[in-house]
Amino acid sequence: MLDFLQRQFLPVGLLVVAVVGFFFPRPGLYMAELPTQYIAVSLIFFLSGLMLKTDEVHAALAAWKATSWGCVSILLATPFIGAAIAFQLPMEPAFQFGLALFCCMPTTLTSGVALTAQARGNVALALLLTVLTNIAGIFTVPFVLAHLLSALGQVELSASDLFAKLCLSILLPLGVGKYLRRFAVDWIDAQRSRLTLASNAALISIPWMKFSESSGRLAQIEPASLLILVVSGLAIHALYLLLNGGACVLLQLEAAARKTVVLMASQKTLPVAMTVLAFLPDSAVSPEQKGLLAIPCIVFHLGQIFMDAVIATRWGNRAAG
Repeated sequence: MLDFLQRQFLPVGLLVVAVVGFFFPRPGLYMAELPTQYIAVSLIFFLSGLMLKTDEVHAALAAWKATSWGCVSILLATPFIGAAIAFQLPMEPAFQFGLALFCCMPTTLTSGVALTAQARGNVALALLLTVLTNIAGIFTVPFVLAHLLSALGQVELSASDLFAKLCLSILLPLGVGKYLRRFAVDWIDAQRSRLTLASNAALISIPWMKFSESSGRLAQIEPASLLILVVSGLAIHALYLLLNGGACVLLQLEAAARKTVVLMASQKTLPVAMTVLAFLPDSAVSPEQKGLLAIPCIVFHLGQIFMDAVIATRWGNRAAG
C-alpha cells in the first residue's frame, strides 16, 4: 500500500487536497495569506533543475523535423485549438477559462519523458522537447494567453508583467538548480525519488490553497458541469493525439520519433499552469475564481496521464513483442 501511494503520490495527493480544501478550508486560507505559493513554485522548479538530465539532448538535434513540429504544436497549434474549443463548451465560464489556460501550457516536465521511455520512443528527443518548450514557454505563454483571452473577449492580462514573474519564479530557480546539479550529480540521482516527492508535495500545496479559497463557490457547481469538464478534457487530448499523429505521418517520422512527438506534443504541464494561475492578478481573477480555474487543469492533467499511459503501454508491449 505504501509503495502504491509513493508511486501515485501526485494524483492521489491532488484528489486529497481537493477534498480537504473543500470541507476544511481554514488552514488553506491561512496559508494562502502567506507567500506560500511563491515559495512552492520556486521550490518546484529548483528541484526540477536539480533533476534535469540533459546529457543526451545533443543526440536528438539531428531529428530536426520532429523537433520543429513538436515545438510548433506545443507552443502554438495546441494552445490556439484547445482554447478556441474551450470557450465554446457548455459549462461554467471559470471552467472554460481554466481549460483554455491549461491548453496554453508547454509540455510536461517529467511524465512525458517517462511515458516515452515506456513506449520505446526516443527519450533524448523527449528531453529536448521538454527543455526547449518549457524554456521557450516562459517567453511565449504570457503573450499567447493574453492574446487569446483578449481576442475572445475574456480576462485582460498584462503579458509583460506575467512574463517577468515567470522568469523570476521558473527560469531563475530552474537555472540555479541545473547549475548546482553538476556539483552533486551522484547524490541527486540517488535521491531522485525523494526529491520528486518533495516537488510533488510543493505542487499539491498550490491547488490546496486554491480549493480552500473557492470552497464556497465549489459547493454551487452542478455535477453535470463537472461531467462535461471531464469529457471535454479527454476529448481535447484525444484531438491533440490525432493532430500530432497525423502530422508525424505527413512528416514521415520513424517509429521512435513518432511515438515521442505524439506523446510529448499532446501533453500539458500542471506545474507551469499552477504557477501562471498563482500569478494572475486579483484585479482580473478573484482568489475564489482561481480555485475554480484549478479544477480543469487538474482534471485535464489526470486524464492525459491516464490516456497516454494506456497508449504508451500498448506501444511498448508491441515493440517488445
